[in-house]
Amino acid sequence: MRLARSLMVLFAPLMIVLAGGPVEKLSPQIPKQVFDWKASGPDRVFDRKTLYDYMDGGAEVYLAFDFREVFVRTYADAEENELALDIYDMGSPAEAFGIFSCDRQDPEAGIGQGSEYGPGLLRFWRGSHFVSITVSGNEDKAEQAVLALGKAVAPLLGPDGAPPEMVKLLPAEGLRAAKTAYFHDNVHLGNRYFVSSENVLDLDPRTECVFAEYAAASGDSGKLLLVRYPDAGRASAAAASFLKSVLPAADADGAARTGDKGWSMVTTRGAVLAAVFEATSKAFAARLAASITGPPK
Repeated sequence: MRLARSLMVLFAPLMIVLAGGPVEKLSPQIPKQVFDWKASGPDRVFDRKTLYDYMDGGAEVYLAFDFREVFVRTYADAEENELALDIYDMGSPAEAFGIFSCDRQDPEAGIGQGSEYGPGLLRFWRGSHFVSITVSGNEDKAEQAVLALGKAVAPLLGPDGAPPEMVKLLPAEGLRAAKTAYFHDNVHLGNRYFVSSENVLDLDPRTECVFAEYAAASGDSGKLLLVRYPDAGRASAAAASFLKSVLPAADADGAARTGDKGWSMVTTRGAVLAAVFEATSKAFAARLAASITGPPK
């Protein structure tokens, strides 16, 4: 079960109305009825201090980004099937892209700047906002209403915003764009790819990370993690920690074959670190790591 869907099903929201900020201003503009589905109960707004009241088991996922607040409205039909509309103010387009990017699995839905729809769950982002619409009940019956509601909400969230600058460092050839994720901390890294049970790369809220997967036309493949630190000293220390803990047999280039998983490599330039995993060859690992050879940010 997907993260957003499971949070809505397992952790029933408290039926209270909270004072809100910018997202609350969306309330009059959002349709109160979509086909047979009507708004049910009060609109609610939760901020960083009260988010645990709404999703006790998943607030950390959002708080690891620059989450500001979330507007929540529930819709119900005559058969008591429900739709939950969540509009998250993530503080910036980069953070909105980040929370969207960390859980992509379903086909593109053509809504907002990036979206996906699978049975019972629509997710999309636009500007500084991330939106999820979750179904509790008959998912097939709800599909038309979910997509219509998403299309009604998306224009209210403009203008479009730019993805994180870190994404521009990724080599374009062979990039599986739908597998690209932006985040900050070790928890989100662990959700994308297991590196170590310890935080060997010294990730925290001040680090910027982008994780990407590659499948080139040549047949080469691999995974690339880029991390931007507050300063070059931390980047170098993190690379040393990675070599000691993960690649103790690395050669002078910071590369080593890791059993049947292919080649791994780590290198730095300025405050940016590049770590490559499961590359089909050392040469391809070096090509991916070379993404940071441009001017450091």
